[in-house]
Amino acid sequence: MHTGDPTASIVILTVTFLLSFFATLLFTKVLIRKIKFTTKEKKGSESVFYSKDMAKGSLVPKMGGLAITAGFVFGILIALKLLRLEEAVPLLAALNTVLIISFIGLMDDLFKVREIWRVLLPVIAALPLMVITAGVSDLHLIFFHIDFGIYYSLILVPLGVVACSNLMNLLAGFNGLEAGTGAVACLSIFSASMILFYLAPTEFSIAAPLIMLAMAAACIAFLFFNWYPAKIFPENIGTYAIAAAIASAAIIGNIERIAVIALTPQIIEFFLKARSKFRAENFGKLVGNRLHYDGKVYSLTHLLMKYFQPTEKRLVTYLILLQAFFGVLAVFSIGW
Repeated sequence: MHTGDPTASIVILTVTFLLSFFATLLFTKVLIRKIKFTTKEKKGSESVFYSKDMAKGSLVPKMGGLAITAGFVFGILIALKLLRLEEAVPLLAALNTVLIISFIGLMDDLFKVREIWRVLLPVIAALPLMVITAGVSDLHLIFFHIDFGIYYSLILVPLGVVACSNLMNLLAGFNGLEAGTGAVACLSIFSASMILFYLAPTEFSIAAPLIMLAMAAACIAFLFFNWYPAKIFPENIGTYAIAAAIASAAIIGNIERIAVIALTPQIIEFFLKARSKFRAENFGKLVGNRLHYDGKVYSLTHLLMKYFQPTEKRLVTYLILLQAFFGVLAVFSIGW
């Protein structure tokens, strides 16, 4: 199907969104049921399949990121069938990047990988993008542009995947937070990349919008089970998969600046966490149904809990709205 035709593009995007959405709904429902059945049959396996809700103290099934990845992969695989070969190659590279980093996330969830390996292992996930020399080496920033040449694929591509995967993992830990902020970030980058595709179809491909729409659909579907009170957590598999999709779309679509602006809350979180040498957690103290925090501020969650004492649902809503604000800025940055 020729994506230069606006009708064909809308068909491909709609099919991808619906398939990713409903596949994630199905996979998540099955995964929750399977986890509950397995822990009932195999006593002592709770620590593998359940995680403690730090705000409420209850045990909740984890590894929901498997469903996010599965839904994303299903949507992208069907989209590949509808694309021409030259359009399918970058999409396949992005698919492999997400699959590899999801496997890394699974290993981290199961075996608690050391911090240094959490930083280094995502480089492996960047290999598919490096192999096809994805992206454009000439980066257009707000006031100037830089041509990195061969160093773009060799250094900046793996650096982008590593940075993005670790950034998404920092602002997490509350019901609906990772999937909610992930969905908003993906939708904002999708909107920006789609506008660029229609304005200059020869310069921008449909691959980036497809990647973002498929992941946004997976995140939205997952929210039905992850919103307060959560029935399942995404864990590192989920945050890594969302981050890899964003990094892949940014690199393939030549929209790195837009992705950076969309992820500003995560970047702010990085600098706040750096003040604690990345030892601080995001949680506070539950008093009644409100979250309180009295210590030094090492997270955006600390800031909100310290000055607003919100409920968990409201805390997550505030952070999603903050993500949406920077998402809108990212879309408007097209004209900068």
